[in-house]
Amino acid sequence: MKLESKVVDSWAMVAWIQQEPAAPLVRQFLYEADAGKVQLFMSAINVGETFYILAKRRSVSIAEEFLERLPSLPIHVVVPDADGIIAAARIKAEYAVAYGDSFAIALAQAEDASVITGDGEIQQSGLVSVDWVGSQPSVAG
Repeated sequence: MKLESKVVDSWAMVAWIQQEPAAPLVRQFLYEADAGKVQLFMSAINVGETFYILAKRRSVSIAEEFLERLPSLPIHVVVPDADGIIAAARIKAEYAVAYGDSFAIALAQAEDASVITGDGEIQQSGLVSVDWVGSQPSVAG
């Protein structure tokens, strides 16, 4: 039986690291992955996005701590190949999503996965299933 797959986007990772209201929900997905109940993936592009968000909002040292801790987390980091980069670029060209979000979406499509996020752009794109961890349901605007 194939494990259910989920993609962690930078929104969810930042929320978890900064202990924002979504942190307990993100933590539950990490526990499930650690227990072998689900597979978690994250695009290397979203890892970089998480780093720069933490560095800007908090400090470079907190961003560095994230990078040091990442290998111990039950998340498969995927470096996009040429096809993955073009898949993300096609999504960005056609939909109102941030470039980083397009990599999370493309990875989710490639892995037949949902995206763990609180980012309304991903949910509103309608391109993938979303495991919503935001404080309230996203409203298209």
